Amino acid sequence: MEKVALVMVVSPIMEHLTQALELAKVMLQRNNQLSITALIMKMSIDPEGTTKIQSLIASTNVERLDYQDLPTPEDTSDWNHTLWQGFLQQLIDYQKIHVRRIASKINHLSGFLLDLSCMAMVDVAEELGVPTYLFFTSSAAFLGLVLHFQSLEDEDQKEIPELVKTGMDFTVPCFANPVPITVLPKLAIIKEYWSSGVLLLVRAYRRTKGIIVNTFADLETYAIQSFSIKSSSYGNSKLPPIYPVGPILSRSQIKTQSTNDNSELMNWLDCQPENSVVFLCFGSSGAFQSDQVHEIAYGLEQSGYRFIWVLRQPPANIGGLAREYENHEHVLPDGFLNRTASTGKVVGWVPQLDILSHPAVGGFVSHCGWNSVLESIVCGVPIATWPLYAEQQLNAFQLVKELGIAVEVSLDYDQSNPDEALVRAERIEKGIQELMDVDNKLRKRIKEFSEKSRLAMEKGGSSHLALDNFIEYICSNHHQVSQDEKI
Repeated sequence: MEKVALVMVVSPIMEHLTQALELAKVMLQRNNQLSITALIMKMSIDPEGTTKIQSLIASTNVERLDYQDLPTPEDTSDWNHTLWQGFLQQLIDYQKIHVRRIASKINHLSGFLLDLSCMAMVDVAEELGVPTYLFFTSSAAFLGLVLHFQSLEDEDQKEIPELVKTGMDFTVPCFANPVPITVLPKLAIIKEYWSSGVLLLVRAYRRTKGIIVNTFADLETYAIQSFSIKSSSYGNSKLPPIYPVGPILSRSQIKTQSTNDNSELMNWLDCQPENSVVFLCFGSSGAFQSDQVHEIAYGLEQSGYRFIWVLRQPPANIGGLAREYENHEHVLPDGFLNRTASTGKVVGWVPQLDILSHPAVGGFVSHCGWNSVLESIVCGVPIATWPLYAEQQLNAFQLVKELGIAVEVSLDYDQSNPDEALVRAERIEKGIQELMDVDNKLRKRIKEFSEKSRLAMEKGGSSHLALDNFIEYICSNHHQVSQDEKI
């Protein structure tokens, strides 16, 4: 049996890397022809994230999955240190020569598997004469949005940032409802982000031989069907094959100092009634200033519900990365921890999937990162939306308006806006009350999606078949490359 080797390059963002490594595990379990070499980047500006990545890799030990560390640049003094996303793109560009060096020495090299930020590596794959495959770690709807915008820009000569200024809602082929401008990702509508950043990435998406999306057919039926409709909605150039293979989730335990008390936290959860605890978590980069922290604390306390709150410290610099607090007491209202000692826990980091899958947890106040959305759906836990950045506002709109599995704290909160109004305690309390209402119809609806997600991943399910088809497609492309080399 002919061997098929893939190189995987993923940005050093925990939410992306956990999904990618879990995908690698599943693919290797399905086909013993495959081997995967994961090339690991580290961001020097994110030592906390680097520690978590090292722990993740240590806990992901799979046959035919190899790891190689890419070098850390020695001098980044002239790099973008005011915006971590800019620093990341410079890091990815820096690694191209090193990825080429490593990949060129891999026997039976059959292709590159990249996440949505690492598209600079398409050039490297083409130099080596192998195809590229994209692992899209966000929703099919977001993929459709950026592909549609790219076709408007490149084929219809319409500048997206200028279109936004009209103030009109957007009709997008992957959404059933018109999309308000207020929920469009800033990275797609602000010229400095779109024209020199995201647009270049999306153009590279079309150069891939296939796109796998971490979603499932019964969740994003409308968006997925839009890719197969014969129209010019996504432009005249042919789209690569698109495979919905999710939900791909990881239960790997990330061991850090703040997780030493996880057993105590889980023991506390074991003592709580079913569906009685609200879980608040805003992702690894989600953090609020002290005035907003106080509003959350007051809203939680006034709601009367038990809670687990993952509270992180804002970046030291504008555009930087969130960190863990050494002591939560200093940022919370006086006496809050004492008053809620028996009903709530404030923590710095938790194994999110373990928390959401616990029967005591009845609601999730979330930033609506796609990985968190999938985890909540799989666990059948309804969401209260509070997006912060990236495409999260779009995800929140989709959850509330398109899918009907979430309540709204906010749809368009923008963490990057220095003038963003505080979300007041009364609004937070109202959102939690609605979220935790046992008679809320969305609770039944998300349970139905939870069952559909399970069926999708079972043998014969839509995602199981899609991943099998994708693996077969990789192998057939490898055979074609091999034949071309012989010629």
